[in-house]
Amino acid sequence: MSKYKLASGTWPYMFPPYAARPYTLEEVFKMLSELKFDGVELSGFKPHAHPELYPTKKERSDLKSLAESYGLEICGYAADMGGYAIASNYEEERRMYEKMFKMNLDFCRDLDIKSMRVDTVSGPKGIPGVPWDVAMKRVIEMFKKCAKLAEDAGVVLVWEFEPGFMFNKPSEIMKIVKEVNHPNFKLMVDTCHAHCCGIGLNQPYPLEIIDVPLSKIAAEFIRRLKGYIGHVHLIDSDNTLNPHNTSTHAPFGLGVIDFDEVMKALDEVGYSGWLSLDLCFWPQAWEATKDCKKFLDKLVEKYG
Repeated sequence: MSKYKLASGTWPYMFPPYAARPYTLEEVFKMLSELKFDGVELSGFKPHAHPELYPTKKERSDLKSLAESYGLEICGYAADMGGYAIASNYEEERRMYEKMFKMNLDFCRDLDIKSMRVDTVSGPKGIPGVPWDVAMKRVIEMFKKCAKLAEDAGVVLVWEFEPGFMFNKPSEIMKIVKEVNHPNFKLMVDTCHAHCCGIGLNQPYPLEIIDVPLSKIAAEFIRRLKGYIGHVHLIDSDNTLNPHNTSTHAPFGLGVIDFDEVMKALDEVGYSGWLSLDLCFWPQAWEATKDCKKFLDKLVEKYG
């Protein structure tokens, strides 16, 4: 039996360019089922699986049953934290983040989702008026608090580091995950983000670069994160940021990442579990999914 299972997120089919007419969750489930994905990673943003759209346990149970009716396991949840900054100077804003976190955690518990995505919320330049070290301290404290709550709920938090968010240098990422130091707090490695963070995109000066051949940056970053990886997104990178100021999620073959090296690195660090396709903000995400699945199938056949 393969040590990997394949999933896809639902957000690429509801974020721009599909925002004017988002694909419904059931439409996405049907498409992923027809392509023989093992699972699905839910977008917690409206109009997909936001807790307010499924307020009762019955509605949440029905959503889980709907996914299962298409042969899909719900492997993760990308939570909407309402944009409340963890590192804000305003205590009320930090309290609102905690409130949103608990609402999303309850949603995961009700659907028996074992992995929930988080991020640092604020942009790569940080928050005006908040010193960098103070911001980092607040982020670490909040992640520690949330990890304890997640442990009680049987959920693992996975921090998706990105060039579009605060603390995107390799050393900062390692420092935060090590200082949080909790078994229910891991990293989500998205290969396009690992690549772009490794080449210094959107970093405050001085830049911090992973100095290996360009195609091997994501793999090298994975090796450095050994012991801290909780979930993996696979997608290519063309070395650019998209109009939303984070990594371009290019379909496989349109970028520079060596995925043979990525799979070797995942094996070396002992990762097994879910590999999720993430075509976030790609203009033809729906049409690209089929060929991306074929690429993933070949990878898993070769390395799984």
